[in-house]
Amino acid sequence: MLDETRIRLDAIHFVRALRERWVAVPTSELRRFSTHLKGQTGIFKPAELTEPLSITTTIDNKHAQDTIEGSRVLYDYVSREHENDALKRCAEAELPLIYFLQVKKRPTIEYIVFAPVYVVGWNDESRCFVVDLSEQKPGEIVSPAPLRRQLPLPVMRTPESPSEIRELTRSYAVSTVQRRLYEARFRNAVLDAYGDRCAVCRLHIRPLLDAAHVTADREPKPAIDVREGIALCATHHRAFDANILRYDNEYRIHITVPDRSGDGEEAMLLVFDGRELHLPSDEDQWPAHPGIAAAPAPFAGS
Repeated sequence: MLDETRIRLDAIHFVRALRERWVAVPTSELRRFSTHLKGQTGIFKPAELTEPLSITTTIDNKHAQDTIEGSRVLYDYVSREHENDALKRCAEAELPLIYFLQVKKRPTIEYIVFAPVYVVGWNDESRCFVVDLSEQKPGEIVSPAPLRRQLPLPVMRTPESPSEIRELTRSYAVSTVQRRLYEARFRNAVLDAYGDRCAVCRLHIRPLLDAAHVTADREPKPAIDVREGIALCATHHRAFDANILRYDNEYRIHITVPDRSGDGEEAMLLVFDGRELHLPSDEDQWPAHPGIAAAPAPFAGS
């Protein structure tokens, strides 16, 4: 049992580390974890474990776009009843699982990953499970670790009861789940619109592309609006966020390098100055007009 627990926890730590690097994790990255994770579908139990390790919702599933009560999703029973029974045992034992939500089809399948998740209920009549994506054990209240020493703090308003703390914790968990779902779907929609190419340099390697927000409002919305984003490689995304790279109302690129050291490195950016953006074929998906913002202040000593 100790070995099984180690495998389960190692898998959870592995996918959480992947999540730090990927908005949506490609299947190829999952294959790096020995034989236990390979983008399996349905309820997956590796041979090394007694009970399931992960569950997957495919992009065509009717629940793929749904969440209920903010951080919970429905998961349909599978056709093999022994697998449904195994997932019920996971619920009763409060075993941590990994949840894969597919957001892109072949040839490069991608998933939003939540771990650890818990099955918190099921219904034999509707034949579905309820899975909590908040990554908190059922009934658990997240609190900071105790400090070794205390420092005086200014008086501030704090929750007055465990129920208030629980509600704040739940609200944070719901917000986090909704934002992660939205950002992954937003990236998928924007990259699809741009044909998986950077709008500046046309780099055509999807794992190296981001969906940069071009509007100030980045809150999750009921529907994805591709016009609020633009596909950029990591370098040009950072330049865009730093206001070094802008585009005007004619979708022409403007580069303002704050500190020209003269060693030629800025030429990698300046080569795109004055060029036109690579835009989606559908004009209705072209990005919003942010205009040309003020140039960044020069670095000290320039």
